[in-house]
Amino acid sequence: MDNNNTLGDKLQYLRKTLTFSQKDFAEFLGIPQPSLSAYENNRNSPTVDVLINIAKKCNISLDWLCGISTSKQTLSSLGDVSDFLYLLMETNQIKLNIEIHDHLPNDIETEDNRWYTSITIYGNDPKNEHNAGLCNILRDVKDNYTDLETFAISEEMYELSKEKTRAYYSSTPLQKKTVPHLSREERLKKQLDYLNKKLKDSTD
Repeated sequence: MDNNNTLGDKLQYLRKTLTFSQKDFAEFLGIPQPSLSAYENNRNSPTVDVLINIAKKCNISLDWLCGISTSKQTLSSLGDVSDFLYLLMETNQIKLNIEIHDHLPNDIETEDNRWYTSITIYGNDPKNEHNAGLCNILRDVKDNYTDLETFAISEEMYELSKEKTRAYYSSTPLQKKTVPHLSREERLKKQLDYLNKKLKDSTD
């Protein structure tokens, strides 16, 4: 569970999550290292401009940083949604199967043939163990938000349900997938191997 109660705790949590040393984190934020050290140890408080800069550069919620909200992430544009989806795709032990249906006869959309995109997550995928947790999270999100929309629960109960789900899964660490650095020749060979395997699988 995330027990970052003070601003200093949150800054240390951010820095360690991003795997920065204090020196590198200060350079990333564009502030002197002694100032960052004072912020992390709660000896001094950053200005509003510094807080806004930290929130923007770390792509986190200013409300979370200031202790107003327990939600660390914020979505203020479709660009943020794009970043979130890329992060999911790049996370180890998670596999999203994305289907794009945009080939419509004569480019005409009908009730029976519509433009859509679907994301399928197989909860029992043996190669991606975090898929099960992601499926359970999506079920909780669907159930809780449906209850809010249909007035079955109050906003306060909805926020408590969100926090309960977040707290339960906060102890499950995630890692980014490692992508090997290949030369152009190595990459083309791997691409050819992939295409040959795909062709073979389709003809078997």
